[in-house]
Amino acid sequence: MSNDTNRSGQDASGRAEHSEDAVFDVLRHILSQSEAARSALATTLREGGTPVGTIAGVRSEDVVVEGERPGLAGLDEEGVVRALVQPVLWAGLSQGQPNAYFKGLPLDRPAALLFVAPAARLARLWPELCRRADEQFTIIGATTPGDLRAATVSGGERRLMLTSWDALLGLMERVVSGVGDGEAETDVRQLRGMIDL
Repeated sequence: MSNDTNRSGQDASGRAEHSEDAVFDVLRHILSQSEAARSALATTLREGGTPVGTIAGVRSEDVVVEGERPGLAGLDEEGVVRALVQPVLWAGLSQGQPNAYFKGLPLDRPAALLFVAPAARLARLWPELCRRADEQFTIIGATTPGDLRAATVSGGERRLMLTSWDALLGLMERVVSGVGDGEAETDVRQLRGMIDL
């Protein structure tokens, strides 16, 4: 897959974009501070076939492979990682994505590796994620409709998932607005403004 944007966030045309690191930091802040935003994340995971309960907290999770990008770990009420969220913009996948990241997920309960990308990337990114995952695991029942795509990964109850920023942030915005979490609503809108959805 081509590297349309470098890590500093400048695309091939020279247009300045927000870096994946900045987007990661804002998403981590939103999910750390807002129970309603975590509820929207849990809803997305369930819609993708990962029956998680409550996402009680998040933390930045470094994967075991040196040099890989950190993920956002969504923790259940027991502190067990139930989701690794990988925010992506226009940069190409790293060498270890997605396979190195599956090591951070439990084998004994439902868990998901969720990539969040601009909608324009979904059609090309999903086959690439599945192809790479299939090099080390068996991928079962990959779906491709709409903005949420999911597949079961062999060896436990893990799922590979991909959704668009527009779908995830739209759901977050509705949920935080519905419970009157004005600070999170402002933060989600700020994050939407940083991303070319």
